[in-house]
Amino acid sequence: MNTIARADSAERSEIIQQANSLWRRAGVRGADRRMLLSELKTELRGVDPDGHGMQAAPDPVSERMLRERALERGMCGRALRLELAIPAAVLGLVAGLITPSLVLWLVLSLVLSPLSAIQMGQYARPVNVSSGILGYLCALLFVWRFLHNYGDPRATSTVRWLAALLPVGAALSVGAVVLITRTTNFFTSLTAYLVGVAVVIGVVAVGIGLTVGIARFLAVRTPNRTEPNLI
Repeated sequence: MNTIARADSAERSEIIQQANSLWRRAGVRGADRRMLLSELKTELRGVDPDGHGMQAAPDPVSERMLRERALERGMCGRALRLELAIPAAVLGLVAGLITPSLVLWLVLSLVLSPLSAIQMGQYARPVNVSSGILGYLCALLFVWRFLHNYGDPRATSTVRWLAALLPVGAALSVGAVVLITRTTNFFTSLTAYLVGVAVVIGVVAVGIGLTVGIARFLAVRTPNRTEPNLI
């Protein structure tokens, strides 16, 4: 009898773990997830009163039931997940910004001549424009890819909001950087210059983080049952 009880306890624990993982991937916030898990634990204690063993994991019907339980209560896709979205946006932006310069340098140095690669000033404007566009697109793509891979049901709506807000956030960040560089002399010493670079990077990072945070907040602020469930 004790062996059966221990087996049932282990199986219940596995079901709880899988339900927690499923709700986490569905974007259920921590407090809501704990409430759902508490309800599930209470229900599982009353399951199988005749002593027979339980399944080690929910079958497809049970998984659908768990998804619908969170969805019907408006809990899916409510977690901000800034720890995923902000790094994704930064990585995408950096990748997009540096790629055109690297490609141009490789073309000029390998196809034309090393001297042409040194004299890149004449290509500065088209490179800057293409870098900005590519950085914008890569930031959107990376955010969508990171959230989508994690099974987030608000990945698409997050990217839609970010597509509208990112140009504004970038413009404000650039404006802040220009203001700081024009009002502060960072060229008095090497230390001052390094501090200036750190300040500029910090301002840009904060600007991107705030923009992504606002976009994500707007994407998850209301229940949305029309977006496909990706878990």
